[in-house]
Amino acid sequence: MPPRLKPSILLMLLGPVVAAASPPTPAPLAAYIHDGRFDPGDYGWLRGMFDGASAADVSAYRSIVDWRRRCRASDMAETRADLVALGVTAGSSLDTIPYRSLLCDQVATLPEPLDLHNWTGFSHDVSVVRPIAASYLAAVAAAEDAAGSDTPNLQDALRGRVIGEQTLRSGIESASGPAAISSFALDLTAQQRGILAAELAIALATRDHANTAWLKGLVAARGWPKRSEVGEAAAKSAWLLVQHADADPAFQVQALRAMKPLVAAGDADRRKYAYLYDRVMLKLTGLQHYATQLTCQSGRYVPLPTEAMSKVDEERKQVGLESLIDYQVRILKSNGACK
Repeated sequence: MPPRLKPSILLMLLGPVVAAASPPTPAPLAAYIHDGRFDPGDYGWLRGMFDGASAADVSAYRSIVDWRRRCRASDMAETRADLVALGVTAGSSLDTIPYRSLLCDQVATLPEPLDLHNWTGFSHDVSVVRPIAASYLAAVAAAEDAAGSDTPNLQDALRGRVIGEQTLRSGIESASGPAAISSFALDLTAQQRGILAAELAIALATRDHANTAWLKGLVAARGWPKRSEVGEAAAKSAWLLVQHADADPAFQVQALRAMKPLVAAGDADRRKYAYLYDRVMLKLTGLQHYATQLTCQSGRYVPLPTEAMSKVDEERKQVGLESLIDYQVRILKSNGACK
């Protein structure tokens, strides 16, 4: 039987998520926050960005920008303190992580591209996109309910937790990618597609922050989920959730430390450990070890900075990964030439 959580642990895991502390919210955002939840609404809080804005609108938007700046500074100080407590000193590459505060993260998620010369046109595009986004988000919520992500059955909870975030990631990729390959069978302009992607990204931030808090509670209570206990699919779900806990690199470090002895014992996937290790180390040190993280260069997939390229194939082999060149060829065949 899949493991079940004790009632006391379950209450702890399913309790309210406590967001990271952030500076007081500026008044221009008050109308867009309800019961601690942010909704971009008509995007009126962006009016000060656009041509023709009044002095009051410009001042209001500048107060939001200043708040985001202070929020970012608070986030980074808190994150670095958590890492130092683990014996980790991160470099400047840490500055690329998402906001630790959910609200700050959501407000910083803006549509792209934006025609800053035409506020009326932007407002029209928002009115076109909002019902589409609402329908998609309702479908995601229904799928999450059907999956039973809050079930006391740990195996089902792990598998159910990824339903929403994976569906939203697919939607964002589709909305922000080339119109010709979009799964949204809609005739949307580039700006409308950017608004749709931003709406989904704001919802995704909610899932990622909630999933991180849930998984942190789980690991603190019972350790990293062993695949011998929860099965391969649920173990992969746990790995996906921690992969996307990018706003909390200290927790990702803790997860790596918890996974390491399980990898040696065969109770955690060594390849997935390598992918997570590279993802985290790039943020902390600017260097990866196994060359799993690629970027685009002249239409080719090439590894981001790696510690010792001369030994990378040997290191990859030790964790069950194919050679780097075979990996690059596979990604190219799968995704096509990058831009």
